[in-house]
Order: sequence, then structure tokens, then C-alpha cells
Amino acid sequence: MSNLSTLIWREIRAYFYSPIAYIVLAVTLLMNGWTFWILINALNNPGLQLTGNVMQLFFGGTFFFWFTMLLVTPVLTMRLLSEEKRSGSIELLMTAPVTDLEVVLGKFFASWLFFILMWVPTVLYVLILRQYSSIDMGPIFSGYLGTVLVGGLFLSVGVLASAMTSNQIIAAVVSFAILLFLFSIGVLDLFFNDSFLKKVIEYLNILDQFGDFAKGILDTRRWVYYASLTVLNLFLSTRILESRRWR
Repeated sequence: MSNLSTLIWREIRAYFYSPIAYIVLAVTLLMNGWTFWILINALNNPGLQLTGNVMQLFFGGTFFFWFTMLLVTPVLTMRLLSEEKRSGSIELLMTAPVTDLEVVLGKFFASWLFFILMWVPTVLYVLILRQYSSIDMGPIFSGYLGTVLVGGLFLSVGVLASAMTSNQIIAAVVSFAILLFLFSIGVLDLFFNDSFLKKVIEYLNILDQFGDFAKGILDTRRWVYYASLTVLNLFLSTRILESRRWR
């Protein structure tokens, strides 16, 4: 556990030693603030027939939410393992008294903590809303929970992509391509008539999975979906890292 915590804080410090952290934070704050402002104005416009409250739409109900997720997570993870390979420091890390799993988990949890930190300022939006109206906190808590879980899944994909290559740009592109496929998998429902395949696609559809969290519905199947895919990606990342020992 001490090795894992050391690796996590090593990566956290690395984020703030580079301009990436500040650029990502600035872009995320800008996109979230813009989304919140648009939703407030849209819901106050009687000519627009929008269903749902501000925070329900804020969490996954707009293009801006998913655009931010698809853009930010590959940037946060692209250097984690690829940069270690490029610089040769991965060899030093492999000879240290840490396991491959600890290396992968340390980098993943560091990126996850930074991702969570990015969403902390949005609590201000909740406080603003509470000043002017009574709001149901249940869907808000579940919305944040869903954001953290889907963020973990997206980041695990980024870690996997970073483990595949020594080039940061390639890692970011591969990560974005995989995430874009996962994001658009629900479209495949239009090309199949088989009821079983439709159910499988419906289960894999990230948009449908996340919709329950925005509504305040906590379904354990959603937890299992995100957790299983996240664990699978981290397992594959570890296996790729382990393969270096046999070359």
C-alpha cells in the first residue's frame, strides 16, 4: 500500500509540474461554466420545451458534457506510460521494488483523483441553485457519482492506450478512437433486428447507462458495467507492461 500511495503522489505532482494540468483545468472550467449558463438561459426561455432540471441536464444531458469527457480524459492519460517508455524511465521503474500492477494502479488512481478535482468547482453551481430554489439533492449526488464512474472508465481506456505505445500523440488518438466507439455504440441498434443483440447493445450503450444516474436512479447493473470494463482495461494494461519483462 505504501508503494501504491507513493506512486500516486508521484504522478499527482507530475501533473502540476507540467502545463497540462492547468490547461485541462481551464478548459474544463470554461466548458462546464458555459454549459451551466446555457442551461439556465434555455430553461428560463418559455419557447424551449426542455424536460428536466438544470443539473439533470448538466450531467450527460448535453453535447458539451460528453465533448469535455471525450477530449479531456485522453489528454490526462496520454503521457502516463508512453512518456515513461519514450524517456527510458520505465526500465528504472521496472527495477524498483514495485509490481507492474502497482505501477498501473498508481497512474490510474492519480489521473482519477485529478479528474475528480476538476469537477469540484461545479459544486458552486449547486450552491447557486440552492440560493434561488429548492432542489432535490438525490439526482445531483447520483449525477456526480455517475460522472466519477464514467470518468474512471474513460481514464482506464486512456491508460490502456498509453501502455500500447511510446508516443503520447498516438496514445491520445487511440484512446479517443476507442472512447468514441464506446460513446456511439448505441447507434448500432439501428442495424440489427435480433432482439438479443438489441439488448446487448442497449446494455453497452454508455448514454443509456449514464441516464439513470442523472435521474437519481442507482441501479447496481450500472455499477457493474463501469467497474467491470474499468478492471478489464487495467488488467490488459498490466499484461502489456508485464510483457516488457520477457522481451
